[in-house]
Amino acid sequence: MVRRLLVSFLAFLHLAIDKLLYVCLKWYWGPSKQRCPTLQRKQLIVTYSAVELAAMIRKREVTCYEVVSAFIDRINEVNPLVNAVLDGPIIEALDEARRIDERLQQGAIDEAELAAKPFLGVPFTTKDSTAVKDRLHTLGIVARRGVKSNNDAECVRLMKEAGAIIIATTSIPEINRWQETRNNIIGQTNNPYDNRRTVGGSSGGEGALLAACGTPIGLGTDIGGSIRMPAFYCGVYGHKPTTGVINTRGCSLRTGREPSTMVVAGPMTRYA
Repeated sequence: MVRRLLVSFLAFLHLAIDKLLYVCLKWYWGPSKQRCPTLQRKQLIVTYSAVELAAMIRKREVTCYEVVSAFIDRINEVNPLVNAVLDGPIIEALDEARRIDERLQQGAIDEAELAAKPFLGVPFTTKDSTAVKDRLHTLGIVARRGVKSNNDAECVRLMKEAGAIIIATTSIPEINRWQETRNNIIGQTNNPYDNRRTVGGSSGGEGALLAACGTPIGLGTDIGGSIRMPAFYCGVYGHKPTTGVINTRGCSLRTGREPSTMVVAGPMTRYA
């Protein structure tokens, strides 16, 4: 009898604590969730994969300028809610897109160059801790506010070499050392499906922007889940390649000549 009463009391206590926590968290996070604005028919180009966009640009079914401008417009639309972009959108990307369109129209890009540039004209983003030449490279640290990189990280260089166009860098937790994405430069990054929820970390800005259709492909880095966890929280795809496959130069101030490292750069996309 005593045991049954004790079990009943503990069950009631469990429910009461759950209810109290729910009320407290609801008060803290706000009464209702917000989601990213729904895409209009004219915006549907931002739902295509990077591979599909690359093929459409090559076949001239759509211009590179239209693609880049659509993603820049989407970033401007969703970033007030998700707060994922640290530097961008990069308007100079439109000039690069125009140059690619002009070369395609003139027939100045031969088959060899097309083969060497599988992502020709496709926009991409990367997390702030991965260096992009002439863009902010803060690592989420207030003391580095305004610091810009002089060179591209190796993974960024490879993307550019493949024809892709950088359009933004995204938020991270301070020096990538946390499980959600927040820093004292731009604040908290929010989940595009519910702005009260986390995006994970440390590539949380990439996860949020991908899920919000603000980029077709992003670069993250991973040691113990920094690509995979944001992908999980945001409902996108993230892959951690084998360590050492990609040189780490420019990733979190690495030189790429370290004798050993656990970090590796990898892709994040909406489609596997």
